[in-house]
Amino acid sequence: MQASEWFGLVERINVPKPPKPDWNARQLSIGYEIKILIRYSIISDILYRELANAPMQMLNPKIYARILSIKKTLENLRPLSPQLVKKLQEQMQIEFAYNSNAIEGNTLSLRETQLVIQEGITVSGKSLREHLEARNHPEAIDYVEKIVRRQIPIEQNDIQKVHALLMRGIDDQNAGKYRTGQARVAGATFMPPPAPKIKTTIAELLQTINQNPDELRPIELAAFFHHRFAYLHPFLDGNGRTARLLMNVILMRNGYPFTVILKVDRPKYLRALGEADNGNLTPFANLVANCVERSLDIFLLAFEKEAEILTLAEASKLTPYTQEYLSLLARKGSIGAFKLRRNWVITKKTLDEYLKAHPRNS
Repeated sequence: MQASEWFGLVERINVPKPPKPDWNARQLSIGYEIKILIRYSIISDILYRELANAPMQMLNPKIYARILSIKKTLENLRPLSPQLVKKLQEQMQIEFAYNSNAIEGNTLSLRETQLVIQEGITVSGKSLREHLEARNHPEAIDYVEKIVRRQIPIEQNDIQKVHALLMRGIDDQNAGKYRTGQARVAGATFMPPPAPKIKTTIAELLQTINQNPDELRPIELAAFFHHRFAYLHPFLDGNGRTARLLMNVILMRNGYPFTVILKVDRPKYLRALGEADNGNLTPFANLVANCVERSLDIFLLAFEKEAEILTLAEASKLTPYTQEYLSLLARKGSIGAFKLRRNWVITKKTLDEYLKAHPRNS
C-alpha cells in the first residue's frame, strides 16, 4: 500500500449520519458514538499496521537539497554568538505568536503582538482574549524548548502542559484537558475520533513519532505529526496552535531552527491540510519544508554579515530574468528565495549560484 493510500484511510471513513443533524452539538447520542468508536477502531488499527512499512519521500528534491545545504552551512558556523542566538529566538517567538494567532483569527498586528509580549501594553480596541493569546505564547514556547533539551520522548502530559499554557486565562476549565464529547471541525470532510479514543490514539501517535523516527525524514515526520494531531482534535479549542508548537519539537531535535507558519500563507496552509485529509500529505510536507527553509535563511543571514539581501525587483536588474519570472521560480521552489514579511527576497550569493548553475539561461 502506497503512502498516499494508507494516510487517508481514516479520513475517508464513511461516517454514519447522527440521529439529529446537529453537527455543532458537543455531545452526540451514545449509540452514534459507539458506531464511530467501532468504525474508527477498525480503520485506525489498519493505519498503524501499515505505517511501519510505508515509505514516504514527499519533499521536493530541490527544496530539500537547499535545506540540507543551508543547515550544513549553519553547523559550520558554530559556535554561534549566544547574544545573537538569543536575539533571533526572541524575534522568532514574536513572529510565531503573531502568525499562529493570526491564522486562528486574532487581529493583533505583528507590532502590537510585540508590544503586548515585551512591554505588557494593552492595545485599545482589542479583546482580552486576543491579549491573552499573545501573552501566553512565550511561556509555552519556553516549555517546548525544555522538551527539546530534555532529550526524552514526548509524553501526553507534555501535550497537555503546552495546551494548558496556551489556553491559560482563556478557558481555564478546559485548558490542558482532552475533550469529553464528540467534536466537529468546521469545513472538514472527516469526523475526529470519539472522546473515549483520544488518549489511546494520542498514545499511538506518540509511539509512532518517538519510537520510529527513521520511517520519515524529520520535516516529513513533523508534517505528519501536525496533521495527525489536528485530525485527532483532542481539545475543544487550541488544537492548531498546539500542533504548530509541538511540530517544532521534532524539527529542533533534528537541528532545525524554530519554524513559523506564516499567516499570509493561511489559504495555502488550510488547502494543504485539506489535501492531507484526503490522503495526500505531500503538499503539506512541502509547505512545512518551505517554512523551515525560511527560518534557516533568517538564521544564516544573521550570521553571514557579508550577505546582501535583494528583493526580486533588485535581483531582476542583475539577471536576464524579469521580476515576474523570478517570482514564479520562487513560488515553484526552483530558486533559493524566501519570504521576509510579505515579500520574496534572495541573497546575492544564492542568486549568483543560481546563475552559475544555469549558464544557458543567463
